[in-house]
Amino acid sequence: MLNRLRMMAIGVVVLALPASAAAFPEKPVTLVVPFGTGSGSDVMGRALAGKLSEIWGQRLLVENRPGAATTLGAAHAAKLPPDGYSLLLAPPPWLITQYVFDKLSYTTDSFDPISLVAIYPMVFVVPKDSKFTSLKQLVEHARTGGSVSYASVGPGSTPHLMGEMLAGQQKLKLVHVPYGSGGQATVDLIAGRTDFYGGHPTEVLNHVKAGSLRALAVLAPERLKALPDVPTSSEAGFPDLQIFSWTTIVAPKGTPKTIRDKISADIKTAMEDEKFTSTFQQNGAVFIGSTPEELATFYEGEHKKFGPLVKSIGIKPVSR
Repeated sequence: MLNRLRMMAIGVVVLALPASAAAFPEKPVTLVVPFGTGSGSDVMGRALAGKLSEIWGQRLLVENRPGAATTLGAAHAAKLPPDGYSLLLAPPPWLITQYVFDKLSYTTDSFDPISLVAIYPMVFVVPKDSKFTSLKQLVEHARTGGSVSYASVGPGSTPHLMGEMLAGQQKLKLVHVPYGSGGQATVDLIAGRTDFYGGHPTEVLNHVKAGSLRALAVLAPERLKALPDVPTSSEAGFPDLQIFSWTTIVAPKGTPKTIRDKISADIKTAMEDEKFTSTFQQNGAVFIGSTPEELATFYEGEHKKFGPLVKSIGIKPVSR
């Protein structure tokens, strides 16, 4: 999938744009980030905003709207004018929460796709002294009745859904241990209080390189540049266990296609700057730079993956 997306993106022919799109933007643009400052999505959003500001000669301003698993920021962005000057950075919770909350003021159809910027394949990690040296060994232990627990950053999070996906595919009983953050989940995993974690690469890579965690698989079709010796889930014998975080850019429904095409092409141009991409790649990012049409197809696949899974688990919003 990754190679196909890359080749399609590389093969895009830049056509002459209407004058309105060619002149875009003629004033500052706002990118709504549905997380707080300093979060992984915020860091990526601000780096991308900096590069696009250089390309456009106009500022791309980041507006943080955190809260309620991205639903506050997304609800705000859905109501903004569809003129290209308001964008939303959309991560997995933006899609997954539609299967968790009974009533939201928006859906993915409330937005028009622009670009799949990058994906972050989840890394399946265990403590350094774990008795499990392969994903197959861990699964066989659980299948024969052995107790196996896994950490997550809360119900409905990507690590939680990864554990549920593995349990469903392999007919296993796994013990879910939710934490308040990836940092807490990682600390307890290192201490051996849980057996495994399907973590975001930014959370676990340094620990793997330091030797306090051991990576058994990268849950994606291709190996990570940052972990070249770690097999993919397919190579580990589990081709259907593929799950990753992602960064996408969308706009309120009705945003002109010509403007969305231009933004998509400019994001692709930003990726040609190694200073922009190198740090993120070292932290596990795989840059894609898709067209709006490719992103729409990507969303269809994520809906098919997560919709039935979330419904089968019966995840409900957490009362506070």
